[in-house]
Amino acid sequence: MRSGFIAIVGRPNVGKSTMMNKLIEEKVAIVSNKSGTTRDRIKGIVNKGENQYIFMDTPGIHKPRHLLGEHMTNVALETLKGVDAIMFLLDGTQEISTGDEFVNDHVKAVNTPVVLVINKIDKLSDQEIQDKLLEIKEKLGDFDKIITIAAEYGIGMHKIYDELREYLTSDVWYYPEDMYTDISINKMIREIVREKLLFYTKDEIPHSIAIEIIDIDNTPKLARYDINIYVERDSQKGIIIGKDGNLLKKVGREARLEIENLLEKKVFLNLWVKVKKNWRKKKDFLKELGYDE
Repeated sequence: MRSGFIAIVGRPNVGKSTMMNKLIEEKVAIVSNKSGTTRDRIKGIVNKGENQYIFMDTPGIHKPRHLLGEHMTNVALETLKGVDAIMFLLDGTQEISTGDEFVNDHVKAVNTPVVLVINKIDKLSDQEIQDKLLEIKEKLGDFDKIITIAAEYGIGMHKIYDELREYLTSDVWYYPEDMYTDISINKMIREIVREKLLFYTKDEIPHSIAIEIIDIDNTPKLARYDINIYVERDSQKGIIIGKDGNLLKKVGREARLEIENLLEKKVFLNLWVKVKKNWRKKKDFLKELGYDE
């Protein structure tokens, strides 16, 4: 019986959360095509035979431009210090960027095994994969192991467990057999609402959205959640509400259905959009929202 903690790191928007959900075979991390979707560390627990793998999805490591960005990068970098192995994820379809090199500098700075995972190989030919390996060697150096996968389709995911097994250092399981995440229900609900908003918005708006549950009325057959959606400008508020309130209604409807599936009971959502100017730069407000690590 063995267990261990594995950090999933990379620059923003390379597919970390998609890979996490495929590994856990449950939706524990919201997914969108917007960079900066993940804002906190998320644990996903997988039991394979006698082994327990505790994966830790992290925000994309980047040079921050505000306090929220500092929180996100600090969470990712702190995670590197307490794990048994690091999975460094690259998008195989894109040229290695300065952002990838920035992440590489940080993962190489800790004395922890680093497994490089090349994602989206379904879009690459065999020759392109070989070219990518040469580019990695030239720009990023050597790694303990290199794995190729296509997370969206589950291709190659078994290799992750095979290659990480030797890094499981503990002889006890940290979590019960039936537990697949330590995320609270309320946090899942906030993230579901945010995910729907990310899907329907663009440009700067997705980065300017924050979610806060302000009241809960929970009974065995029914749950009601009053939720504030914060943005930074009046113009953003109008866009999120939409013409005749249509966009907000659509977000509420889709979020409600997913939350009902999660809770297995009827749910009512009351959504309000509030303007909180420059909230990403306000330490006290970030702390209220739970971004205080």
